[in-house]
Amino acid sequence: MRIINHSSTLNALLMLVLLTATASPSLVAQQPAEESTKLAKIEFQGLKRLTAEELIKVSGLELGQPLDIGALDAAAQRLLDSGLVHRLSYHLQTKAGMANVTFQIEEGRGGQSAVIFDNFIWFTDDELGDAVRREVPTFNGAAPNAGNMTDAITRALQRLLSERKIAGTIDYLPGENADHTKLEHIFSIKGVRLPICTVHYPGAHSVDEEKLIKQSRELLGTDYSRRYADLFVLSNLFPIYRELGQLRASFGRPQARSQTMANCKDGVELTIAIEEGAIYVWDKSEWTGNQVLTRQELDAALAMKPGEIANGIKFDKGVAAALKAYARKGYLGALIRPQPEFDDAARRVAYQMEVKEGPQYHMGTLTIKGFSDNLGNYLRGKWEMKGGDVYDQGYVEEFFKTDFREIMRKVFEERQQQGRPNPKKITTEQHANRNTFTVDITFELGD
Repeated sequence: MRIINHSSTLNALLMLVLLTATASPSLVAQQPAEESTKLAKIEFQGLKRLTAEELIKVSGLELGQPLDIGALDAAAQRLLDSGLVHRLSYHLQTKAGMANVTFQIEEGRGGQSAVIFDNFIWFTDDELGDAVRREVPTFNGAAPNAGNMTDAITRALQRLLSERKIAGTIDYLPGENADHTKLEHIFSIKGVRLPICTVHYPGAHSVDEEKLIKQSRELLGTDYSRRYADLFVLSNLFPIYRELGQLRASFGRPQARSQTMANCKDGVELTIAIEEGAIYVWDKSEWTGNQVLTRQELDAALAMKPGEIANGIKFDKGVAAALKAYARKGYLGALIRPQPEFDDAARRVAYQMEVKEGPQYHMGTLTIKGFSDNLGNYLRGKWEMKGGDVYDQGYVEEFFKTDFREIMRKVFEERQQQGRPNPKKITTEQHANRNTFTVDITFELGD
């Protein structure tokens, strides 16, 4: 709502406009300024992360322009639409033909995330950034997680395609980075075919490049995507280095350029540089937060020996074994957060192992459905964990591998003797109740 206080005896105009990111201003009155009044000063109050220069660019206002209340309203709306500002009001003063506007703002709460240009092989990142800044002057490689700046980026990129006469439409998708720790704004071109023809890994030494290329055969022939290439490398190539103790191996940003081959038309040559890093040996693990299991028990599960190669794959299996040890004692929600500490001079690595054990679970009810009375009683007799016992996840896994298989063999034999078909559905369900810290088990046969 705009509230205007105006006195015809004063050469001054005071107005207050309150806008939020969820509502457009409702005009109650309109007071035009004198034609000679010009915008002399723009101020922002409430700044924390942002700068006045950034917001002036977003607003579209320029010092010296004729004062226009409609232009101020439009500038305020642009600030809100950008997502940089969550709420604002502005105060305008005019005197002797000069106008000062002060915006009182509350910065956007959603933060900013990196912008990813996914498959724009015809442009450098600098060229794409310049194209975006024609529409979004404050663009710095990131965009707010609220507001409509992503719409403006989409328009800018679509205009760039049109100018270069490249077919396809711009597609926007919010996503996460490779390790799922941060949000990303992902822009790609739909409607283009970009098969990967060849892939190169400069910098590979301790691992033969040919081995990496062979491990990347699933990439060949697929349409190029920078984001997918990042994820592929993290999932398929980084483990090779972790197993060798090169825990800090890193992969550069995928670089793609056009390549046409006899068997790969209008394709892409993909290059991902590698910094392999040092090979580390194991030093020690230091456990905190553990009460149920001792340090010796956890170290035994981890199975890492001082002085041996710090095999990251073996380490992962050791952490999983430690969690299984907790699950055998009913601690189904136990968490272990490893934090490496690298000694680059000695090329050794130690791990701080933070443990959160959580509550202990007990056996709840055992439910058997669809079995004959004889086999239902047989199954119940085989099940050794009674209500109230500490829930042993390891016992459950062993039961499924041994006793339950024998029970199902008896089910098939029984049905064959009765001339009945085998069950179409076999359901085994474990339901953990987080209120009572019990686990209910259900075995069900469905015809």
